[in-house]
Amino acid sequence: MRARAAGNHSDQPGLVTAMQDGHAENVMNGTQVAINSANRQCRKCLIMTGDDFGLNSRVNEAVEQLYQAGILTQASLMVNEAGVDEALRIARRHPGLVVGLHLSLCCGLASKSSFLTDAQGRLSPSPAQAGVWYAFKPALRLALRAEIEAQFAKFAALGLPPVYWDGHTHLHLHPEVLKLTLPVAAAAGFRAVRLVREPGWTMLPVIFRLLSRAAQPKLARYGIRYVDRLFGLRHTGRVTTRVLENWLGGLPEGWSEIYFHPGAEPADFDTEILRELIELEKIGLGTARDLP
Repeated sequence: MRARAAGNHSDQPGLVTAMQDGHAENVMNGTQVAINSANRQCRKCLIMTGDDFGLNSRVNEAVEQLYQAGILTQASLMVNEAGVDEALRIARRHPGLVVGLHLSLCCGLASKSSFLTDAQGRLSPSPAQAGVWYAFKPALRLALRAEIEAQFAKFAALGLPPVYWDGHTHLHLHPEVLKLTLPVAAAAGFRAVRLVREPGWTMLPVIFRLLSRAAQPKLARYGIRYVDRLFGLRHTGRVTTRVLENWLGGLPEGWSEIYFHPGAEPADFDTEILRELIELEKIGLGTARDLP
């Protein structure tokens, strides 16, 4: 995916950050394009997240292009995949890009071979199968804890600040996974996590809203923050400019997150149209770092 009509973001030429009354504003060619994440008083606050950062060069390039275009505000990193070193270089080139941990416990490489993996060190290719194993095979829990700890440790070793984590296929909300993860994340200094609370009454949003509701008391005990709602679950791999326009045009007040998969969506985004709509709707772009 390449961002069409892409401009430059805050650490690139042509875009400056104006400070007014303690709040930062993104200004491109003299025009404010979005309220910056420092403005926590926005009525409509939005996090735009790119998942699977570090998976491969195509994903990494798309993340960088969409960040430079002023659309994407944070990216979730897979620490065990082939593109992680390139992703780290991109993150260092763009210190304004907030990077979180994309905890991967299925459909990818593990930190090391264990009872969770096949002989090649790959985790289960099925999220459903992995979920059943983690719930009903207590013998796997030591290996599961070790894999979770290893991924958080790898993230720290990359020198990235702890801000937020989420999960590949949202497996981070699995009750057993969450129970094992919370002490590790809190000890590492992470302050936010993705809850999957997408509006709608089809099966998938309902299941994940129930998992998210069950997670909330546990998150409260650790002081972990989250947004009010999320968009992207029912459009995984099918997010287009038109879909984003619909979400942006109907965005409720409060904190929302839109997530998508850079480099894996069906077409390029028209970033100029999207930036104009963000400005028109007076949406404040932010990151998990800014959650109240």
